[in-house]
Amino acid sequence: MSLLVTIVIVGVVLLGIPALLGRYSSGASTPGVTHGSSGLPAAAPVSGMPLGGGDDATGSAVLWPPVPADAKNTPLGRPPVQRSASTDYAFLNRVSDDASRPVAWDPCRPIHLVVNAASAPPGADRLLTEAASQVSLATGLQFVIEGPTDERPSEDRPTVDQARYGNRWSPVLVSWTDPGVVPRLKGTVVGLAGPDEASSVGAQDRHYVSGIVDFDGPAFNDILTSGDGWANARSIAMHELGHLVGLDHVPAKSQIMYESDQGRTQFGKGDLEGLRQLGSGPCFTR
Repeated sequence: MSLLVTIVIVGVVLLGIPALLGRYSSGASTPGVTHGSSGLPAAAPVSGMPLGGGDDATGSAVLWPPVPADAKNTPLGRPPVQRSASTDYAFLNRVSDDASRPVAWDPCRPIHLVVNAASAPPGADRLLTEAASQVSLATGLQFVIEGPTDERPSEDRPTVDQARYGNRWSPVLVSWTDPGVVPRLKGTVVGLAGPDEASSVGAQDRHYVSGIVDFDGPAFNDILTSGDGWANARSIAMHELGHLVGLDHVPAKSQIMYESDQGRTQFGKGDLEGLRQLGSGPCFTR
């Protein structure tokens, strides 16, 4: 089950639809994000592969699906060099109680996402793409947005769902939904997100392989009609994707990873340092 972390929105003022809403073309370049499924049918099972990592797998790898076609032996991207000594960041998990290394995603594989757009506001695809690109620039992690799915949001989502996605890690489920479907989105909470870890037999094998992101579509629609709507909505999406890659809330209001929206539209120095470390994890491609 994913570790879910929320963000709440405060002080939204409805002022009218901003002109920015019409300025984003789906063909625009967004570093670190591609669309499609790298040869895998979007939201469809992959047939002909046995469960598990294969006969030559060792340790925790025997519990894992086969290495996907788009994995590499070296990181797909690199995080920026350290630019700040800020400590205004926190991680959801560390590999062990006495370890400094955070649990992170495998940088040698892209993070695959599928999208349930049941309650998506206008511009939702572009919003997700831009937020993912900002996280990619800060971490070096690469994202693949496969396309639509009819999978409904659930906190008890399996990390491998062969019937729906084949013998691979379940792609991250991004759901544009509402409080009637996801009760934890009631009130001022407009987003939830959390990663799922791979099955492991040792602390050093801990890493994230799947997860969920739930957005309150009607609430985002209201945010998008405020004066700085696009920038504010994108920053909330960045906050949730920060949780997805492993960041926790921080007490510093100067950071996007503060527990409630403070109107920041770019990652702070602490956010960036935490994201840099999360993009510097080891590869698990064998």
